[in-house]
Amino acid sequence: MRLKISYPKALSMQRLAIIPSAISMLRIVALPPLLYLFDNGYTTLGLFLFLFLGFTDLLDGYLARKLKVNSEIGAFFDSLVDFILILSIFIFFTEAGFYPIWVSGLIIFAFCQFVFSSLYSKRLYDPVGKYYGSFLYIGIALTFAFPTQLVCNIVAIAFITFAVISFSSRVAHFLGIFPRERSLKQ
Repeated sequence: MRLKISYPKALSMQRLAIIPSAISMLRIVALPPLLYLFDNGYTTLGLFLFLFLGFTDLLDGYLARKLKVNSEIGAFFDSLVDFILILSIFIFFTEAGFYPIWVSGLIIFAFCQFVFSSLYSKRLYDPVGKYYGSFLYIGIALTFAFPTQLVCNIVAIAFITFAVISFSSRVAHFLGIFPRERSLKQ
């Protein structure tokens, strides 16, 4: 005979909510081994680990929605983890001589802009900003795969372009040029 234990629904949902957050946390836990791999010439292995981490960024959000445990706190935690991962890697790139220090400063500025504008408006229309993190992941992958000055210059120029357009769209939103809410039928 099996003993069936039932938990209150709230407790069950709290346990499910841990899954996406734990997946997000994998990116932080994997950061030191990732940097070790690249610093010691294990580029291919490091690139595969980084691509896996990019996959976890997609997976945690998908699971949060699928399990119906998505929340503002969870979304902010995911963004914070992305910020820590991306900034740490760009600081590593700076120390390796691939990028100037201002690139890391621009990442910090972009994250602060995201946080402050998110506090102001929950439904911010930023056609570029939502792809900003994806671009940074792609830029990191390109830098790891092709660590040449040409690739770094292209990534830096594209990064500046994304930053300016994203900042401009957020300013336009605050000035009322873009609507406060977007239709959910997209």
